[in-house]
Amino acid sequence: MTADYLTDPDYRQRLLTAALGYANQGWHIFPLRPGSKKPAVPDHPAHDCDHTDPKCRDGHTGWEARATTNPDRITRAWTRRPYGIAIACGPSGLLVIDLDTAPTEGEPSGIDTWVELARTQPLDATYTVDTPTGGHHRYYHHPHGVTLGNTASKLGPRIDTRACGGYVVAPPTRTSKLGVYKITCPRSPSNAPAWVLDALTPTPPPPSARPRPRPPHTTAPTTTSNRVRLYVDTAIDGESRRLQQATAVGTRNHALFKAALALGQLVGAELLGQDIAERVLWANTTHHIAAGAYTQSEAAATIASGLNRRHNDPRQLPANLTDPNAVGVGV
Repeated sequence: MTADYLTDPDYRQRLLTAALGYANQGWHIFPLRPGSKKPAVPDHPAHDCDHTDPKCRDGHTGWEARATTNPDRITRAWTRRPYGIAIACGPSGLLVIDLDTAPTEGEPSGIDTWVELARTQPLDATYTVDTPTGGHHRYYHHPHGVTLGNTASKLGPRIDTRACGGYVVAPPTRTSKLGVYKITCPRSPSNAPAWVLDALTPTPPPPSARPRPRPPHTTAPTTTSNRVRLYVDTAIDGESRRLQQATAVGTRNHALFKAALALGQLVGAELLGQDIAERVLWANTTHHIAAGAYTQSEAAATIASGLNRRHNDPRQLPANLTDPNAVGVGV
């Protein structure tokens, strides 16, 4: 397949019409690079955000926060270029079941597994899209008050799910390498089956497994004075609060990067073990991941990007911390 379709005025009009149609029913959409499944916005990853993008002035703003139902914004974007269409599942209140084909002949596909599940579980007809590779996307309403993320094979082999923090490619999008997405059941999405929700709803960890508010600094150098240890503890508490209080749209990933930078400076100065810094950061990202602010892989990339700068900019201790007669601790 060539990319000639990208210049076809009929295809471009169908994209615009579909995009406005999705927005009209309350589905938040954002553009994909023409001929691709990758988001067109933002055009930079979180760890390279320099805040020159108008939407990133107060912190990196990803595709989920940029997804919109605003018809004026949609018309401007899709009139400008033949963007593919992506639906942000979380803001749209959708849970999408992605049934993949089998990787090799003889193995069960996601569709096979789903059919087997349907023998013993109630399933209603729902809005369905065929993917270019032969799979299906089954759309369901995501219930209020239930936080669902993305899963892989949790319901069964070759069955993935998309909810908060996930998106799906929507018809009539074409991709240059794969093909076209097509609606095969145009009815409105049904409510997500109760048995699916039960299987996907995260189970809270037992109290003994939950992260401690402040991990013990067992890897900090033994020669560090009590005053310096207090300095390090205060810094950790401050970065933990930064992450806990970052709740505004577009600020969470930036807060994670800033916290990773700050703790990385302590690691670079050999005041804190990297394993402890990572544990602190991860302990304060779980609720952001569950809320769909970023994915686990995006969090890992942001944490690594911040910590990896530790050797270039180690923390310089205030002079009062090395003065035995000094009083007080500053961070």
